[in-house]
Amino acid sequence: MNNTELLTKLQNELRNAIASHYADLTREFDDVCGYAICAPPTFEHVFPAYQLKSELRDRSADSLGVAAYFPPEWNSFGTIFFDERVNSLVTEISNRFWGDESLDPKVVYEEILKVMVGLERDGVFGPRSNDRFLSIWDIGGDESMIIATSEELNSADVHSRVLTAFGRVI
Repeated sequence: MNNTELLTKLQNELRNAIASHYADLTREFDDVCGYAICAPPTFEHVFPAYQLKSELRDRSADSLGVAAYFPPEWNSFGTIFFDERVNSLVTEISNRFWGDESLDPKVVYEEILKVMVGLERDGVFGPRSNDRFLSIWDIGGDESMIIATSEELNSADVHSRVLTAFGRVI
């Protein structure tokens, strides 16, 4: 399988896994306000993280800014993983970083973003609102990917709050 075919398969599997996982979350919790797909730049894992409104209410006001938008600050970060179909494709992608068929991490992140944008457009995450935040984060990186993907995945008000939380000029 060439890189294009592998990335297409990843898109299809991620689309199904994310839609299913998010539906399960919203059946279990009625206050999901954040959802992110996280992966290190060599893609040993790709996994979801989510944030609940009730968890944000439990934090002090002065620590809330970045915590609301930075997945490693969320209680669910690193506690859930996708199924074996996604994991086997991710393993294949990771192996290619060290082999002859190398992949550019930016290309893989772009494919993940396409999946998230498509799901958001299809209404999987509900309507855009000031109470919902979607993101992609490159584990080990700073907030730049969160900021870069925020505008495509969130309402203008949420994107503005993301910029403010991370100290970016609006």
